[in-house]
Amino acid sequence: MSQFESAGPVNAVILANSANHSTQGYGLIDNEEYLSRCQVDTPPDIVTIVWTIAHGYRDGFDKVLDAGAGDARFSKEGNYREYFGYELDPKRLLVTDLPQKARVIRACAFSAVNERRYSLSIGNPPYVRHHDLSEEWRRNISEWIESSTGYKPSGLSNAYLYFLWLSIITTSDDGLVVLVIPFEWVERPAAQNLRRYIRDQGWSLDVYKFDVDPFPRVLTTASITVIDKRRSGGNVTYYGIDRSGVVRTLESATKSNLPPLNYQPRVSIAYAQRGLSPGGQSVFVLTEEQRLKFGLEIGLDVSACVTSLRHLDFSGTEFDQAQFEEYYVKTGKKCWLILSGNTVSDRLLKYLNSVPLEARNNYTCNKRKVWWEYSMPNIPALIYSSGFRGDAPKTFINSVGAVAIGSVCGIHAADPAIASRIATAIRKSVIRTEVVAVSRGFTKIEVNQMNAFIQRVLAEDSI
Repeated sequence: MSQFESAGPVNAVILANSANHSTQGYGLIDNEEYLSRCQVDTPPDIVTIVWTIAHGYRDGFDKVLDAGAGDARFSKEGNYREYFGYELDPKRLLVTDLPQKARVIRACAFSAVNERRYSLSIGNPPYVRHHDLSEEWRRNISEWIESSTGYKPSGLSNAYLYFLWLSIITTSDDGLVVLVIPFEWVERPAAQNLRRYIRDQGWSLDVYKFDVDPFPRVLTTASITVIDKRRSGGNVTYYGIDRSGVVRTLESATKSNLPPLNYQPRVSIAYAQRGLSPGGQSVFVLTEEQRLKFGLEIGLDVSACVTSLRHLDFSGTEFDQAQFEEYYVKTGKKCWLILSGNTVSDRLLKYLNSVPLEARNNYTCNKRKVWWEYSMPNIPALIYSSGFRGDAPKTFINSVGAVAIGSVCGIHAADPAIASRIATAIRKSVIRTEVVAVSRGFTKIEVNQMNAFIQRVLAEDSI
């Protein structure tokens, strides 16, 4: 008998809520919409692959943590002595065939687990965008993480990153973390402090990127992330893994094996800037029909804006008034940004007073002295889409003078000639080979990666 096999029966029970096992989740749960978003079952063959990878690092495990257990399917494989699964959704707890050595507790793992207790943290933690996390939950969890590690998570972290922090904190000093999470975390700015913490501890990081995504309805590239506290040196290694579990070494995190674009701060001569987030596009960005309904005047009450370039299919290099009218105004797209300065017209004030409280009840609006008042950004010389399919982002000279909103970003340049050179360089590039893919055929370039690209173009021009 292996030392990790159970020497006697361990009750396979599902613990009900009690005073010792909080289900409050620091304000996150009892929200059916949240629960439905984060419940994505791991296919059985992927569960097997995850366990196979885990056992490539250890023959067996003592105490195993599954912080987002779902139906506890990870408890049904692997060589371990005890499994502790935590799950908030009561509908997921209707499990009747748990192994005797497994327990599932209805509780928020963050409020119930003990630090440095588990030899393995395994599973598929919930994916919830940072916009959908409650402010109370995020604040409490961030404070706990910082007190435990000395490192503060980014406020832009999606839920799975907090669960990765949890796994690191709760595994033993020689423990192992094996989680199915989006591959993009290896490069995204929101995970920068997390990556720095792992590196500073000297732990090895191995990331296995799936060739074929196991979650068809999820728009992320899945990976198996392995943090081995027993191995020192701080090495990061990337692997490709096919659906049958065959592993091969990759040279880089990108599909091309080229190194990813660095993150560079802006320089004054030309720089990228993220799109404006005014506090809810449903409130601050209007269609032509909405503009006419309230009699809002162009240039006084509203300004032209662009929230998406996805549907633009013309081959020109300039986005001018004619394209704006054809592709946005006439098609009913949201294309008019509210101009909210210190002085607003009676007609605009009438519109703003018509906005229901629930539509503007968000962090951005609530932190303002006047919920609708914000500063207008400068108009960029170029507009481009941060997310794209194909070789490079759609990029246009911004002749119409539109404000870049949301996923549409802007590039500012010292003069039109520089802007034109950058636009040409982007259109001729194969940027997809230098960034980490977000999902099947979809790539996203971060603002400071675009700054690195811009600075490369400027340097080439000076040679």
